[in-house]
Amino acid sequence: MDSAVRFLWEHNFRDLTIGELMGDTPLSRPAFYQYFKDLHELIESLLSEVEAVMHQTADPWITGEGEPIAALRKSLKGVVQTCVDHGPIFRAISEAAPLDQRLEQAWSVFMGRWDDQVEARIKSQQQEGLISKSLNARRIANALNSLDATLLIEEFGRRPQGDPEAVLETLHHIWVSTLYGGFPRQQQSTI
Repeated sequence: MDSAVRFLWEHNFRDLTIGELMGDTPLSRPAFYQYFKDLHELIESLLSEVEAVMHQTADPWITGEGEPIAALRKSLKGVVQTCVDHGPIFRAISEAAPLDQRLEQAWSVFMGRWDDQVEARIKSQQQEGLISKSLNARRIANALNSLDATLLIEEFGRRPQGDPEAVLETLHHIWVSTLYGGFPRQQQSTI
């Protein structure tokens, strides 16, 4: 799995072969098949592992821990860091998805789960009076998540990577403006 990530930093998924992958390890080519049926299963497994980490880091806002804007910043910071660490996995899948039905399905399921969680949180905060009920929670969740994915892949999918703090500030600004109707108070004077 580490070999695949190293490969994806510099190459596209379509260029990955089992021979290339295993040539970067002390293991033989047949050893690959003890763990995975094919390269798609390997990439899907990597996406699943990264998704678990990403969901854990996004937990403060998703579960409503503390003040919403601060929790959102903490969650977005975790998502950004996950992409800094694992950006080529997201890039590889999102780039291959339009031409590969299996990866398209994996990417769609991944994004759909994010949309579900963000939609649920928006609806919860709408009930609490923190977010306007005039917003369509599903569309907003989909738009924010799609924007995040595009920016995060662009900034962290290849080396050299972008500035994590600048990306965090951009995403936090967009989310706060969209959901809560303004800038975080502590940042108003610097934006």
